[in-house]
Amino acid sequence: MEIGASTSCFYPLETEKSLQKVIDLGFKSAEIFFNSSSELEPDFVMEMKKQADAAGVRILSVHPFSSALENTCIFGEYQRRYDDFIDLYKKHFHAAALLGADVAVIHGALSKQKRDIPSDFYIERFASLIELGKTEGVRVCQENVVRFRSESLDFLKEMRKALGDDFNMVFDVKQSIRCGYDPFEVLNEMKNDIVHVHLSDNTPDCDCLPPGRGNFDYERLFKELESANYTGGYVIEIYSKGLNVEEELKASKHFFDNNF
Repeated sequence: MEIGASTSCFYPLETEKSLQKVIDLGFKSAEIFFNSSSELEPDFVMEMKKQADAAGVRILSVHPFSSALENTCIFGEYQRRYDDFIDLYKKHFHAAALLGADVAVIHGALSKQKRDIPSDFYIERFASLIELGKTEGVRVCQENVVRFRSESLDFLKEMRKALGDDFNMVFDVKQSIRCGYDPFEVLNEMKNDIVHVHLSDNTPDCDCLPPGRGNFDYERLFKELESANYTGGYVIEIYSKGLNVEEELKASKHFFDNNF
């Protein structure tokens, strides 16, 4: 089992510099969190690909910087805005393909809006992203995220029923807690649909800590996913504010290397 890290851990450091820090810490897999449209240009993407290849690092997944806009620009009712905006997702999926990543992480629409959209409309729009991803060999995946439609386990099950084999999920430990669930409740229900995992740790007083700093049961997590024949990636995703991220990620890598 190989544990990677997300470049988002070093935000707001530039993406390519964040990738280099992940590489320098000895991780052999990574998630790229893009932060601007210029970073999606093929020349820029290929420089990061060379950077990763030179270190033997596999890029597992990409995360669009436009997540905050998906609510109105992809899942909103204004058709022209969708038509204008969808090209940005084509670029993200193409960038993923150039990097060799087969997972794209989507947040989706907010759970509460001024104009609520029906579930079937949301799922139809998500299906359009899935079809675009297929053209690049990329799986477009719903992440469970607090304050978004995907915070609801019932909604995730509704998506799964509607999308069938096209439904894939990114499971985030800290987000499960923020959504009001025991992470293992989400895991047990969705484990056959999970293709990528965001790792963090927690205590009763803090829902997001670097792995090894809390009391989350990783052994149980890995065993339960193994029982579902999980073959996807694991990446550490923590937030930089208030942390010495390099030191924390170094300690987390040591924790996993020596315990699992």
